[in-house]
Amino acid sequence: MEMNITMSQDSSDSSGVDPNSSLLEVHSVDFVPHSERHGSARSLFTLWFGANAMGVTLLTGSLAILTNLSLTWSVVAIAIGTLLGSVFVAYHSAQGPVLGLPQMIQSRAQFGMFGANVPLLVVVLMYLGYYGGGAVLAGQAVGELFGVSDKIGIVAISAVSVVLVAFGYNLLHKVAKIITPLFIVTFAILTVSLAAHWSGGGGREVAPSGFSSTGFFLILGIVAAYHITYGPYVADYSRYLPASTSHRATFWYSYAGISLAGIWLMALGAAVQFAYTKLDFVPALAAAGDATGAWFRVLVLVVFIVGLVNIGALNIYGAAMSSLTIVTSYLREWTPTLALRLSFMLGLGAIGTLGASLVSGDFITAYENFIFFLITFLVPWSAINLVDFYVVRQGQYSINALFQPDGEYGRYSKQGLSAYLIGCLALVPFISTDFYTGPIAARLGFDLSWLVGLVIPGLLYAVICRATGLRASVGLSADAPAADALGKN
Repeated sequence: MEMNITMSQDSSDSSGVDPNSSLLEVHSVDFVPHSERHGSARSLFTLWFGANAMGVTLLTGSLAILTNLSLTWSVVAIAIGTLLGSVFVAYHSAQGPVLGLPQMIQSRAQFGMFGANVPLLVVVLMYLGYYGGGAVLAGQAVGELFGVSDKIGIVAISAVSVVLVAFGYNLLHKVAKIITPLFIVTFAILTVSLAAHWSGGGGREVAPSGFSSTGFFLILGIVAAYHITYGPYVADYSRYLPASTSHRATFWYSYAGISLAGIWLMALGAAVQFAYTKLDFVPALAAAGDATGAWFRVLVLVVFIVGLVNIGALNIYGAAMSSLTIVTSYLREWTPTLALRLSFMLGLGAIGTLGASLVSGDFITAYENFIFFLITFLVPWSAINLVDFYVVRQGQYSINALFQPDGEYGRYSKQGLSAYLIGCLALVPFISTDFYTGPIAARLGFDLSWLVGLVIPGLLYAVICRATGLRASVGLSADAPAADALGKN
């Protein structure tokens, strides 16, 4: 697959900060020059393993308690959903070294400079929702440890996440390398301890006899969608890698980190909730740790909090990048400086914290509805983005044109927006939730909207592009990679 890219002009930072050595990130929504690329694809494993080894992943697995599945069938659904969903995320991640851009900037090629703001608004809501969910869980864990109210815990954890994200890309990678071994050891001990003390929790059925097609496809769909929603920002963390980085290596290190942590942590979350059915999730987690000893209960909760701080920082980072992309598309005179990025992060952190405080009372219901909201609006975006990159344009983009409203990608793209709108409408009959069940989902007895959202918009976009004669950008500037990154790796 040929890979030619027309790059923007060098966007070196005027502050004099060495972007490769400083912990403070100097780029935001701009192109990362090749002279500033560094690192290896291997770092993506620890980053995404650490990002998944946290409380929201555990909580997502624990939703299996709401079905009629046994623990065995719950784990099977979790594994299949993770392995499927992680494929799409890893393909998004592999775009980063090639383009050197935040993921949603690249979406301007499919939707137009202003049209891309439609899915971007949903992406911002996604970040704030996941951030708020993590803050609620972290606040509950702080309450378990110190006996304070959940809202005090939410504010305290949010403050730490904002400080962490203010430093940006380099520090987030360094933190991931440090905390990943801690997660592995702690959750490995918890896994063994939970199995050893299972009978003491009065748990639900483990054996594979308890099966429900409705419950199975519900969990499979929730898990797959959960992972696919990493798509809008995985490339944000691979864009600093050299353009010559192996495409396969970027894919597989991302895939391994996401899928291994996802299967393990979601299965563990389900097991914790199955073992302690009468408790809410955070008290159940504390009880599972306490079965080994009071010291381990404290360690489990501390690691749980640290993981949520880490992913909270990633979510604020993504929300800031997406919000800046929207704002700078209209206010092109705004230079995406460090000060501007920090102001967006502080503001979004405050909004996310307020939202977490408001939903903390009925969190599980809000979280489940939130997942289905994401399926409706983000899965079609993922399908269109991947088809455009790997099939229609085959990685060939004019980077300069992505920042020009009157450039070749235009202000609004009829191909992308039409496929997106029709794709969102096409999956509605397949939705099955508490607040809405589509006619086809009612007949089937389970939700398949995530699968329809992946297939229909992508196929439709490819057909529309072919019918309208849409072709890839051609050209290679002096700043472009010397090697064909996608085709030769």
